[in-house]
Amino acid sequence: MIIPDDAAGDQPSPERLAFSRQVQHKVTAALAELSPAERAAFVLRHFEGVSLGEIAGVLGHSNGAARHCVFRAVQKLRRALEPLR
Repeated sequence: MIIPDDAAGDQPSPERLAFSRQVQHKVTAALAELSPAERAAFVLRHFEGVSLGEIAGVLGHSNGAARHCVFRAVQKLRRALEPLR
């Protein structure tokens, strides 16, 4: 998919706004497809910047299991969002 270029100016083009809405919808849908543990681990790690040790504590998992939850979430999101590339 080609990302529309913004015209010179401060306001994004209608095409850019439509594309942004499409991306937002796809990301929301992809996050909803994750398991609760994967979603929590991904959001904590990539949106909140929480360490794997802290994620393990929140989820009640070992550090390795928390790392695996984040890894699985990233892999699933990559597959789901690949058509946007």
